[in-house]
Amino acid sequence: MSICPFAKLPNIIVVDTINESCFEDLTDEITVYVESAVNSTFEQLDAIARKQNEINPTHVFLPDHPHKKNYINGIETGNGHLPLIIAQTRRELAEARDEISKTDYYDYWDEKYLAEIRSYGN
Repeated sequence: MSICPFAKLPNIIVVDTINESCFEDLTDEITVYVESAVNSTFEQLDAIARKQNEINPTHVFLPDHPHKKNYINGIETGNGHLPLIIAQTRRELAEARDEISKTDYYDYWDEKYLAEIRSYGN
C-alpha cells in the first residue's frame, strides 16, 4: 500500500510562515498549508497543529516538517523539503482510518509513530 492509501489531490496554499491566521477560512476540502521556505521549527508547527485541533473540532491538522524524519517500513513518510500542515475533516480521516484498520496496513508502522499520528485530533 502507499503511504496514504486514501490520499487525493489537495488544495495547496503557500504562505511565508504557517500561523493561526492561515486557518480562518477552513473548508471541507483537504488543504495543505505549505511554507515557501523553512521558516519554522517542528516544535512551532506541532504547537500550531495541536492548537488548531483543539479549536476546530470538525477538522484534524497534521504537521510535516523536513527536520523531523518519520518512516513506515523503512520508507520516509514526510515530504522532506518544506514545513506544512495538512487540514482535513475529522469525519473523512476517521472513515479512512477505519477502512485501513481492516487491513494489515498498520502492521508495518512503528508503534510510537502510529501513536503520534493518532494523537492529532484526539
